[in-house]
Amino acid sequence: MKTIQPNESVWALRKIIGLTQAEFAALIGASKDAVASWETGRNELSETYARRIGLATGVDGKSLRPGLSVPISAAADGHLYTKADFERHQQTELGMTEAAAAQRLEYCLDTLTLLLQAAARASEDQKGQRWPGLLDSFRQWGERAREDFELGPALEALLAERRFRAGMTQEYRDWRAMARGNPEGLAAAGFKNDPSKGEREELRLELELVPEWAPGQSMKPPKPARMKMVGPPSLRYGATGS
Repeated sequence: MKTIQPNESVWALRKIIGLTQAEFAALIGASKDAVASWETGRNELSETYARRIGLATGVDGKSLRPGLSVPISAAADGHLYTKADFERHQQTELGMTEAAAAQRLEYCLDTLTLLLQAAARASEDQKGQRWPGLLDSFRQWGERAREDFELGPALEALLAERRFRAGMTQEYRDWRAMARGNPEGLAAAGFKNDPSKGEREELRLELELVPEWAPGQSMKPPKPARMKMVGPPSLRYGATGS
């Protein structure tokens, strides 16, 4: 059985920049357990995460391997990594202006567009074989990125900025089912249960809505794939506005 040495260089790097295991994990999109496993030698640091750590901190990712006790800077002179290297990297490499951030976003969107267009074009000759797999891969990446980098609250805030009002028509039986789960919330939206109305009769209400996270699907008003009513968080549904 292969024995993996504790990765002292990862531990030393984390101590130099002054982050807990949980904070370091969030910085690189890993779990706290993964960071602990590298430091103790339970698991080996992969090339993927070594490269990601280098991009996030300015350290030479190749120096983060068992047998080395100190990390090396990615600078040309290859000096021992210091807290000043981290602060400089954060300022020069990651402290982008709004214009630079917008340009980087444009590059990423162009890459994604080309990938999807290439898959769609290739699928014409392969009976659609590539497109579904690529789309599913993108959706999985979106979910994983949201979780790994703890972007949930920021995404919720961005989606909340897309608040809109829309009319929704449902049968009374559907409104009543929603009201049983949250009578106060639905009443605030204007629903009044009229016993004289049959289950299949329709009612239209004007609701204030926000889109919900749905990678690979529409998250823009007026018809996002999933949405929730503004207000009580427990009142959620999957119908689209009409």
